[in-house]
Amino acid sequence: MIITVANQKGGVGKTTTAVHLGHGLALHGHRVLVVDLDPQGHVATALGANPESGAFYLLITPPSPMLKQWVRLTGREGLDIIPGDATTNTAQVVLNAENRALDAVARALAVFKHEYDYIVVDTAPSVGGIQERAIFAADALLIPTATDFLAVDGVAKVMEILPRLHENGWRGEILGILPTFYDERTKESQANLAALRENFPRLVLTPIHRATVLRECAAEGLTVFEHAPRSRAALEYQALATIVDTWR
Repeated sequence: MIITVANQKGGVGKTTTAVHLGHGLALHGHRVLVVDLDPQGHVATALGANPESGAFYLLITPPSPMLKQWVRLTGREGLDIIPGDATTNTAQVVLNAENRALDAVARALAVFKHEYDYIVVDTAPSVGGIQERAIFAADALLIPTATDFLAVDGVAKVMEILPRLHENGWRGEILGILPTFYDERTKESQANLAALRENFPRLVLTPIHRATVLRECAAEGLTVFEHAPRSRAALEYQALATIVDTWR
């Protein structure tokens, strides 16, 4: 299954979610590949590795088994990555300049589908280009969103592109909307979570709370399952992995 993690608003925890969902599924005994299509290259950094141009070659090279040379081990059982870096921006320029088909990312990822149970794709907060093609490749779309005053707007912008993707043959589904940085002590978080649930009924998942341990993890190149396995954040991301593992 291909799961694309996307939102057109930045700073909503997309990379944190992609990395922890990937590791959570690996801890369930699955083979998981996390693909970093964000030019910041933070997937590798979050896992204690170095950003590389793997995503660039994935996007511009004709699909073939040769793409497998860009897979990197993470040192965690069942969890591999294709890292990205700033060259992913160049790949997006090429994709748009050459007007590559909507299924360009889907065809590239098809090379790996028989080797992994799950492929989790992290995306940048951009309109069109790579993100649109990454959603088209997805069997399931996961939309993280911070519980701030722009939460509903960010999710709505993602929703706006889905009808066109369906018209062009996208057969995926929305796995859910994942509220992040939730703090039940503030009226803002409570109000925005309520607004999400009102605007997108039956799609909103259990929130991920704001947690210092998640910032500490990124700085140390560890996941929360390694850094603080008994923390609330670890339990919440493990619950998300369980939801995904039992989805459908």
